[in-house]
Amino acid sequence: MGTPFSEIIDRALITINDYKLDAVYTDDPELFEDILCGYLIKGIPNFSQCLKSLDYDEASKSFVADLDVYEQNILADYTVITWYESQLQDVLEFQEALQDKEFKRYSTGQNLTPRQNYLTDLKTRVHQEGCNYQLMHLDEFPFFGGA
Repeated sequence: MGTPFSEIIDRALITINDYKLDAVYTDDPELFEDILCGYLIKGIPNFSQCLKSLDYDEASKSFVADLDVYEQNILADYTVITWYESQLQDVLEFQEALQDKEFKRYSTGQNLTPRQNYLTDLKTRVHQEGCNYQLMHLDEFPFFGGA
């Protein structure tokens, strides 16, 4: 049996801090797991540098291959990216908040730009992690004598 999705999701949850997901976990842990598995599955194709098969069995919620710690971390980061993209697309974020003297909120545009910049930086970092992963396994490429 390969690496279970839960190992990767646990790594992703180190970064994800979402009160809505926390509420879902409290109410329905199975739904919580299904939601995070969806983020993981959507993020899998982004890890195109992986040298192992990323085929998975949806019924057992696990990969066919045993993934090492680097592969798991990269997949966890892609899961976070997929989750973060869904947060950027949240329609409620585009509504302007009411303001009074004691509470002010930046406009939607002022909130969205730094979040988009963070997402771009995160994608760049994870892509670099993928390149570093390939460099660590350079001897496995056919050109360098690998299988």
